[in-house]
Amino acid sequence: MKIFIVCTRLCFGGAERVAAMLANGLSQRGHQVTLIANLFDDITYPICSDVELKNLFPQRKNKYLKWITSFFLLRKYVRQEKPDVVVGIMWTCSLRAKFACIGKSIPVVSTIHDALERPASAKFSRMESFHKFQLNKLYDHVTVLTNADKAIAEKMFKNTHVMPNPLSLEPVGDVPPKRNVILAAGRLEDWRVKGFDLLIEAWGKLSAKHPDWILQIAGVGNEESQQFLIDLAIKSGMAPHQFQLLGFKENIIDVYREAAIFVLSSRYEAFGLVLLEAMSQGCACIACDYKGRQHEIIRHGNEGLLCIPEQVEDLVAKLDTLLTDVAYREKLQKNAIEASKRFLPNKIIDKWEKLLFEITR
Repeated sequence: MKIFIVCTRLCFGGAERVAAMLANGLSQRGHQVTLIANLFDDITYPICSDVELKNLFPQRKNKYLKWITSFFLLRKYVRQEKPDVVVGIMWTCSLRAKFACIGKSIPVVSTIHDALERPASAKFSRMESFHKFQLNKLYDHVTVLTNADKAIAEKMFKNTHVMPNPLSLEPVGDVPPKRNVILAAGRLEDWRVKGFDLLIEAWGKLSAKHPDWILQIAGVGNEESQQFLIDLAIKSGMAPHQFQLLGFKENIIDVYREAAIFVLSSRYEAFGLVLLEAMSQGCACIACDYKGRQHEIIRHGNEGLLCIPEQVEDLVAKLDTLLTDVAYREKLQKNAIEASKRFLPNKIIDKWEKLLFEITR
């Protein structure tokens, strides 16, 4: 097949990393793949030499002019190359792809990389509601990350498919040597969504009982968000040595391998790629399960522990279990590695390849 994948950039984002992995995987299967993105930005994800790169934007300056002209530049590429199918990564690129294919019998796949529902405390804006629930009606096919979102999407859109995020790290063979580290990861400015305040509160209730353990949070963040989380840690009563902000870690794999426990404390989460990555490196994981989405990654009690979002006491109980019961923690670490293999890139590429063959035929 001749496949176009359209993405805003090739750096610093989970959806962007998925786009790069999808392009590489399909290219390695012998398909002719063109990856169209902003090539003026740094490319931080590896791209196979067989993948053709095209710039989504004609020039660097004037963001409004860039945005508008990108539609016409992509249409030019479609007219010249005549792809069999176009995959748009997130809503802006899906919209560009649809515009580029107007009047042509080329199917467009829109990919949704976040949840189609949120708690009452974090309602969608009008713009978010529009591009999620109205624009996605335009496309021939729509992909979501979980069956929980498929149940919502298939009531509104023509053809809905579940395409989980692929695991970007190679699972370890055996559980590596671990330190007494509880790890979380995510952008610090997103502390409310990621539930870092809840995790700090929970750890504050346990830190005196487990004085040789430390909570670490990896992720970029401005000074304001850093200071906010540090102040929360101080107020929680934990000792200064029991909390650390790691900042951006280029080799996050080393951080996963050292941590004994990983916690996804999000108030809501579409999937949880960091959770999957931590499992692959032998972390015993706790995840706040947002309406069944994380249950599709972890089988509770055997591959990790699930808890109720925004319920600090539930998080305290699950965390204390892993801190106290060493044998059980080690069992979950081993089982997590095996569970992560369900999301190996080849298995996800199999699903994509099957879908694209069905669409183009």
